[in-house]
This record gives sequence, C-alpha cells and structure tokens, in this order.
Amino acid sequence: MDLNLLSTFIAVYKNGSITLASEQLELSQPAVSAAIRRLEKIVGKPLFVREGRGISPTGAAVALANKIESPLSVLETIETQKNTIKVYCHEALMHIVASTPDIIFMESPLSEEQIFDDLMTQKVDLAIDVITTKQHAYITEDCCLETPVCVSRVNHPRLQGDLTLEEFYNEKHVALKLKRADLDTLNFLSKVPVKPRDVAIETSSISSMLVLVANSDYLGASSASVADKLAPLLGLKVHKFPFELEDIAFKMVYHRRYIDDPLHKTIREQLKKHLNI
Repeated sequence: MDLNLLSTFIAVYKNGSITLASEQLELSQPAVSAAIRRLEKIVGKPLFVREGRGISPTGAAVALANKIESPLSVLETIETQKNTIKVYCHEALMHIVASTPDIIFMESPLSEEQIFDDLMTQKVDLAIDVITTKQHAYITEDCCLETPVCVSRVNHPRLQGDLTLEEFYNEKHVALKLKRADLDTLNFLSKVPVKPRDVAIETSSISSMLVLVANSDYLGASSASVADKLAPLLGLKVHKFPFELEDIAFKMVYHRRYIDDPLHKTIREQLKKHLNI
C-alpha cells in the first residue's frame, strides 16, 4: 500500500475536511479526494460520510486511524534518517548532475502540480526545473542559466554559415514543447513574439528532438550544454539564434522541512558545485 494514502487519510481525519486537509498538505482538493477514494477501495469500506457542509468519519475510519497514527509517526521519523535523496531533474541538466553521489535522479514528470504534490508528500526531496512558486511551504533557489541554441545536421544542404533570420523561417522545425507551460521553447523564451514557423514535429524531449534533427533537414532548439555534448556524436551543427532570447532559468525547489536537514544541505551543496553556482 502507498503510505502517502495513509498520511492523506490522517490529515482528512484530523481536520474533518477535505479542504482543510488539502491546505495543510498543500495538495489540490481533487488529489486529496482521489487518495481517499483509493484507500476506500483498498479497505473495502467508506471512510467518510457527508454531514451538512462537511464530512464525518465512519466507524471504519475511526478504527483505521487508531491503528495507523502511531506507526505513521514512527515511519516519518525513520524517513528523516535516510541516506539517499530522490531528485526530479529536468532533462536539460541531467547530464551535468547525474554523477552526484547519494542521489536517485528521476526525470521530472509532465505535470507541474505533480512535482509539488510529490515534494509535499515526500515522494521526492528536491526538484531542479524551470518551475517556481510563491507558496510558503517551498524554498526556491536560483539554480543555473542555460543558453538556448539552434541545431541542424552538419550536412544540411542549405545552411553553411551563420544562421540568418530568413534561413531560420524558411526551414521546417522540430518544436520543443516545454513541460511547465503549454508553449514551445521559443515562445516561452523570446522577448518579443516569434513569427509562426513551419513546425513539422512537436516533442517534449530534448534528446528526441536532437535525434530527429540529426536524421532530417529540420531545425531544432536545445540548451547549449546538451547540444555541445551530443552534437559530435549525432553529427549536429550548433547555431546561434538569429534573434534575442532569454536564457533558460532553472530553479532548485524543495520543501521547507528540509531547510536545515544536514543530509539535504550537503546534497544541495554538491548539486550547486556541479552546476557551478
């Protein structure tokens, strides 16, 4: 069983409210409600019933709470003593930090909401991504800046020298769609609106985009460090964009509970060293 279901249940049980529990856990109300429904399917009994505008625990809920409250407290204590850290990391930085010891790296999920939910419920301990938040429960630190670059295959039949604006718009493109915003990379980073391009393919993966560009005459966009690392292997040429773009600003985000945790602080410092902060 997912122990996070039990933690969510206890929060609802103590607060007597889905709304208050979601605020305490800093999860969405639908996420809390879904967790309770999943737990009800597991125990085979309803745990809460409607009462006026609120909810009340059933006998099954009272019995469950009495059984699990103390063990959960023990487990939370054990959790703070673990020797490894789980980190969500954006694909663009994975190659830089992957060798950091005592960290289990996972590529960030598509949903920004899921990242924050997983930080809150301790499924992961840290996220390195383009996300940011003003919620008091989270610490957000500037992480690093990556320069966006344009890429084409080395033997592109029409692109020989520096990439011009006319050449850029005359070619077909692989658009790299950002995971944190329903935008492609150029529209997200451009200081002015980008004219419509002839987009042949859209992808959310940098590595996929580079492979597609390497095997076609399409243009693509990437962070400079990934492009520089993979260009020799894939036969790619790296171009400067023919218009001004913002650098890609990555953040390190973690729950405030870890701000003074010794292991977490050590890991953060190691990551900053790898990222040259």
